Amino acid sequence: MARTSRKKQNQRRRRSDSKQSQDQKSAPQNQEEKSTKTYPMVLAGPIKRLYAFTIDLGIIMMAIYTIAPISGGRLFSDESAIPNILFIFGYFVLPTTIWGRTPGKWVAGVVVVDPEGRTPGPAAIPREMIGKFVSFVSFGIGLIWLVIDSNSQAWHDKIAGTYVVENPDSGGPQFMRDFFKLGSKTYGDGSDSKKKEDSSSD
Repeated sequence: MARTSRKKQNQRRRRSDSKQSQDQKSAPQNQEEKSTKTYPMVLAGPIKRLYAFTIDLGIIMMAIYTIAPISGGRLFSDESAIPNILFIFGYFVLPTTIWGRTPGKWVAGVVVVDPEGRTPGPAAIPREMIGKFVSFVSFGIGLIWLVIDSNSQAWHDKIAGTYVVENPDSGGPQFMRDFFKLGSKTYGDGSDSKKKEDSSSD
């Protein structure tokens, strides 16, 4: 009897160990799936894209007038063409590569995505550097193209295979709440709010 009970205990331990190992292997996969956000493919219109670009242009102009007087000619001057180009392209490339949006797109509530609705990542580099250069040097035809295109794609979107879609998590009142931290905090299960109500009633 003692031997059979020991065998059963050993079998149970092996089963529990195997379950733990399987859970540990599946945990990173679940985290990757959660971290990969997919945006709905609701194409952003030309007005919103122009709004986002106007904000980005305003931020760049403010940076120029703020940094130029204190840079000693090393930035935003006639003799610093290469640093100027790197700054402007870096402003568009880095945020779009990391978050899929520049500050202007964040305010306007739009985001750059691939055909699957995910942020493009490194695919944003040719979009912002090569694609936008082509769109601008074509006398702006590459930018105006999004007005007549069925997918609202400018030439730089077509070059990189990206789309600009609506971002339901930012822009408008949602942006103001995120920026100024306004509004009441939402609770997932309501347990925290219930605790607060109980404490206040006491």
